[in-house]
Amino acid sequence: MLTLTTVALALAQLPIVQRVGGAKVIGYFTVLIFLAVVGAYCDLAALIANGAVAGTLLAWVTAIVFLHAILLFTIGGLFKQDWAIIAVASNADIGGAISAGVLATAIGRGDLRLPGILAGSLGNAIGTYAGVLVAIYLR
Repeated sequence: MLTLTTVALALAQLPIVQRVGGAKVIGYFTVLIFLAVVGAYCDLAALIANGAVAGTLLAWVTAIVFLHAILLFTIGGLFKQDWAIIAVASNADIGGAISAGVLATAIGRGDLRLPGILAGSLGNAIGTYAGVLVAIYLR
């Protein structure tokens, strides 16, 4: 995963790759396929079959997402930020690059699609490297 992330980030910086014709259409189509595959793997029976570990993990993730929403929307409200920007930023953080772009399109804010995708991609890249470093440290 680390190698794939590094190669993808390096290739994305090359002008020849940036000028590939039809890249946006192909990219958006593959995003939709990715979302369909992820949705197909949502298996509640498997979650229930894993018992207490799955329940504990689900509870922690729910608590983290809930706390994230409270903090983000409270701070955004205090600074009078655009709610669409806050929603796309939150989605990029929790759901990643792919779902942030889809949300921006769904709420009619196409201008937020690319920033959402970039923020999610940056988070994925940093998270990949940080995760490897933590795994090495915990060995």
